[in-house]
Amino acid sequence: MLKVIIAEDDPKMRLVLKRTLEEIPNVSIVGEAENGQQLVRMVEELAPEVIFLDVDMPVMNGIEASKEIFDIDSRIFLVFATGFQCFTQEAFEVYAFDYLVKPFNMERVRQTIHRIKELKTERKKAALWTPEAKLVVKREESLKLKVLSNEKSTFINIPDIIVITRKERRTVIYAVGNVAVKTYESLQKLEEQLKDYRFFRCHKGFIINPDMVLEVSPWGNKTYLVKLANTKETALMTMENVKEFQKRYCI
Repeated sequence: MLKVIIAEDDPKMRLVLKRTLEEIPNVSIVGEAENGQQLVRMVEELAPEVIFLDVDMPVMNGIEASKEIFDIDSRIFLVFATGFQCFTQEAFEVYAFDYLVKPFNMERVRQTIHRIKELKTERKKAALWTPEAKLVVKREESLKLKVLSNEKSTFINIPDIIVITRKERRTVIYAVGNVAVKTYESLQKLEEQLKDYRFFRCHKGFIINPDMVLEVSPWGNKTYLVKLANTKETALMTMENVKEFQKRYCI
């Protein structure tokens, strides 16, 4: 079942979208929000997989809300709805999966849900497949990354780090051996600490170890899914960064 939240300040538009989604099999509407602040609270409480959100909402607009949501869970599929074509580029800059221009084309909504279901299945396959792929980590240098975690210092072997991302407003460092360290230190700070080592900022919400990358495949508009060795976790990579990744690390 695909858990969906609709965020739209116009009750009529919200009802139209709700009725369309209710006709689609295996879709559950778990919440409806009238503004961005309400939406962010719902995301923390309901853990949706998909959000249809209006760009032009009161209190906090859809773009501002999406940035908050991204810090809670960067894997949520964000589908922007707007009556203004000019907003679409800004929406993609905060990594929207898709956008819909009002008035809604109901077949377009169904196509978007179908694509999301396919990619959700792909994620599950990635989670089942990647643990079988093991890469031997070279430890020629025993360098460690020091991070503050739960009021204590945690030390992580730098070559063991697989991916760093944001979840539940915290940064999580995944490393070889099922290690997952949570910290309030920002991605920007960790990126700076690791700038002299072999790491790549592939997306606003992800830093990856290029040596752990196994596969890159299309995920959404201008975004790709990255499968990684030694973990069930996946990452996202923008189209621009796919090109940069290939330029830096591929022959």
